[in-house]
Amino acid sequence: MNDTLEKPNELIARYIELRNGRTKADETFAEWRKSEFDTPMNEIEMKLLDALNQMGSDSIKTKQGTAFKKLSVSVTTADGSSFRRHVIGGELWDMVDWRPNKTAINNLIEAGEPLPPGLNRTTFYNVSVRKAGDHS
Repeated sequence: MNDTLEKPNELIARYIELRNGRTKADETFAEWRKSEFDTPMNEIEMKLLDALNQMGSDSIKTKQGTAFKKLSVSVTTADGSSFRRHVIGGELWDMVDWRPNKTAINNLIEAGEPLPPGLNRTTFYNVSVRKAGDHS
């Protein structure tokens, strides 16, 4: 940006141009990274896992490095209502992570209620730019 004061419409147009360029660059980089690194690395991992399974081994050590099996676990919610009933009914509070619901807290404050104990709430302004005709 130059030192002369630019008009808001020029700043907004330039901002939108930069944001669109950044999005395109991110997409291009993601495609390049996937084809150049992620896909070939995943293929190698599958070949190494096959080799480990065929050998009946948990690891392979070579001069270049070591490949080993690592168990990964994913836990996702299939039915939120059932899980909540289970936790609440059994008072199994260690099965959940607790965090404040921002929408509920904001609604509480907007209704004139005090902030619940143990929470902090901060507000600040920043600038957002939307392209003309873009209502998202």
